[in-house]
Amino acid sequence: MVRVLILGGGTAGLVAARYLKAEADRLKLNLDVTMVTASERHYMPPLFMEVALGSAEEHETWAPIKNAEKVYGFKVDIDRVTEIDLDNRRVKTESGKVYDYDYLFLGLGVEYDWDKYRGFAEYGYHNYTLEGALELRRALYSFRGRRIVIYVPETPHRCGIYPFEMSLVIRSYFEARGIEDIEISVLHPGEAPAKALGPTVSRFFQKEMEKARAKFVHHDGHVEITPDKVITKNVELEYDLLIKVPPIKIPKIMEFMADEKDLRWAKVKGPDFRYPGYDEVYIVSEASMPPLGLLTAGVPLHNAAIVSATSILHQVHGGYPVAEYAPTMCLGVGYRTGFTGNCEFHWNGEKYERTCYLLFKSPLIKEMKGAFYRGWLDSLRL
Repeated sequence: MVRVLILGGGTAGLVAARYLKAEADRLKLNLDVTMVTASERHYMPPLFMEVALGSAEEHETWAPIKNAEKVYGFKVDIDRVTEIDLDNRRVKTESGKVYDYDYLFLGLGVEYDWDKYRGFAEYGYHNYTLEGALELRRALYSFRGRRIVIYVPETPHRCGIYPFEMSLVIRSYFEARGIEDIEISVLHPGEAPAKALGPTVSRFFQKEMEKARAKFVHHDGHVEITPDKVITKNVELEYDLLIKVPPIKIPKIMEFMADEKDLRWAKVKGPDFRYPGYDEVYIVSEASMPPLGLLTAGVPLHNAAIVSATSILHQVHGGYPVAEYAPTMCLGVGYRTGFTGNCEFHWNGEKYERTCYLLFKSPLIKEMKGAFYRGWLDSLRL
């Protein structure tokens, strides 16, 4: 029997596990797929923004990952990983269990580096966790000030379009409450909104932000956050409410796998996301995407998990075709509308090159986006 151990029960881990199990069953392969995850909950983080805005509740943002055993047929153990021993192909957990493997898939996500910047941990709100979203909901509902600053200290971060979407939906949120006298600014290190997604998507956000009277302000680097001001190297913005986007880094349990060129990220080789020197080890998380030129969001991770899963199957079942990294379609929110964008990728031998563009926009996209998130979770609800 070939043992595939998947660490992490988020998007990447779930996609890889269900793909491997389904194909193993179809091909009648003797493949054992086991997932180990610290949380009993499989979250859909994009719904945290809806929680913050009052259009979703806590229970709508997650489903029990243990249900994947009945729905998809692979084994799920709820336990926290304490040691990863690559040389001996062994993983240990908090409960004392030891897992041996033939292939290891690391989908452990990233950690938020709240203490990286002066004043960042102390001030402001966010919706990058469920608890944070609930705090932001209370702050927005009770807000009686005028100036809202959405602050991005560095890129890339989780979900690159989030700060621009948030500026637009916040405008709609306050308009629905009859509150017009709100100044909204996005303080960002980029040169233009969503520039990484190409000129047409960037222009879409520029126009939408103009309609919503949300300002894009470029900064040259963080200096300090005070109780009422964000100070950067080239600009200072006063705020009455601060919404912050956290920096990300490789999880502590994986720090020994960090890329010496940038310790935030994992060392990884493409095109199939393997860890150098250990061809049986795959890393698919936001920590492995930037070194390969890829985006840090759910759909890119989904595609990466499929590439890695097919690479494993290629070795287990000789000749199984390894998937190319698929074009990545993005559904996003505008001001009273939505949009669909697409990114095409090409492996150049060292990293993925991308070409991104706007497909179309429609208010229906907002509904499609919400339906996709909820449908994903519903598949795990029995």
